[in-house]
Amino acid sequence: MTTSKNFLYTKSFTIALFAVLCSGTGEGKEVLLLSTDEAIRLAFLNNRDLQVTEPGVEKAESRLLLSGRLANPEVEVSAKGDSFGNDENEGNFEVAVRQSFPLSSRLRRERELRKRQVTTAEAELARHKWKLAAKVERTVIGLAAANQRTKGQRAIMEVNAETVSFLREQVKRGEASSLDLAQAELTGRAMEQKAAELATKEKSKTLALKQLLGMEADEDLSIARKLEIPEEEPKKQIPLEEIVRRRSDHALARARIDEADAALNLEKSNRFPDVKVNFFVEREHSSYSSAGLDRNTLAGLGFSIPIPFRQRNADDMEQARFDRIEAEATSEALRFRVRNEYAQAFRARLDAWRLAREASGEILQLAAKNVADFQAAYRQGQTSLLQTQRVQEQLLELKNAALEAIVNYHLAKARMREVVGDYPKTKPILKQVSPRK
Repeated sequence: MTTSKNFLYTKSFTIALFAVLCSGTGEGKEVLLLSTDEAIRLAFLNNRDLQVTEPGVEKAESRLLLSGRLANPEVEVSAKGDSFGNDENEGNFEVAVRQSFPLSSRLRRERELRKRQVTTAEAELARHKWKLAAKVERTVIGLAAANQRTKGQRAIMEVNAETVSFLREQVKRGEASSLDLAQAELTGRAMEQKAAELATKEKSKTLALKQLLGMEADEDLSIARKLEIPEEEPKKQIPLEEIVRRRSDHALARARIDEADAALNLEKSNRFPDVKVNFFVEREHSSYSSAGLDRNTLAGLGFSIPIPFRQRNADDMEQARFDRIEAEATSEALRFRVRNEYAQAFRARLDAWRLAREASGEILQLAAKNVADFQAAYRQGQTSLLQTQRVQEQLLELKNAALEAIVNYHLAKARMREVVGDYPKTKPILKQVSPRK
């Protein structure tokens, strides 16, 4: 089947990619992710939950391969004699072959239903991949944010360590108070505890991403992604038809409509019972008073046509009809939801970009310059340690706020990508689904 071939091709490509990204380190592997799409492709290859749903396509293809076949023929053998009667050696021996043939196009429609079920299985797998890709991207963003929070905390710790080193020299020369030194050292301890807390959260995010990528907990994983804000405002609009064409859940909804159509057509074909054709050969022994025992061979062809007074599948037809109505309503509801989800995601991404640009712009530069000025003034004895530390804390708060705003922008961008369905795909599912009527 074409689906299996394309899947094997994609899987081979992803294995090659995984081999490039992974290098052996003892018993485990060391994986460096350069982009979110690389993480998504590795998840498509190794995610355990996704591997549970992949055989569904092969199962549907197997049913397609075995569909559209006639029922097995029947062989009937019978022998009759007059041993319990006149015992004149009369009797007959008959062999008959019976085959059922459908009066309607049931076999063709059964095969068409199996084809639609293959498409539905492919769309179901694509929907699982779509959800997995969105989850992987959010986890990658969370890990990158945790990594940047840890680095930012360490940078502030280095600044505080320089202050502690400076104070120690000043205390030795009697030019600074030991209380200021103790305060600076206490601040450094608090920063170390915060850094340890951030490192723990980063490890938790790493383990969560490893699980999505199908990696063992003892394997090394690192990402080279840095969360940044683009210079230009995201204003590009995408037409609704383009969005629904990309969405795997919409493809699944349309596939289920086609499957419901095919199931209804099959049930309509099942209204007419099969006609049975019999071919028989009979060997007869007969006794006549004038000619004695005579032998004869008979052959013939018979038909058995049932009279459809009642539709035994009337209930099945009604259920298939309601399944078709439900599938159509689900598709329409999904289309409405996609339109509103896109409007919300577009607005959220634009607002998050503006807030992140403002939080990471000129205000950070002014705060950094303010810290440098206060540190220089403190070394010259023009300001107190408490004021200098307060300025450093203010810079840390502004950096954390800017990072959170940037993270919110990337999460909004990831949500936008999820709504649009712009993820790496193994096969365009919508090409196999009938267009919207």
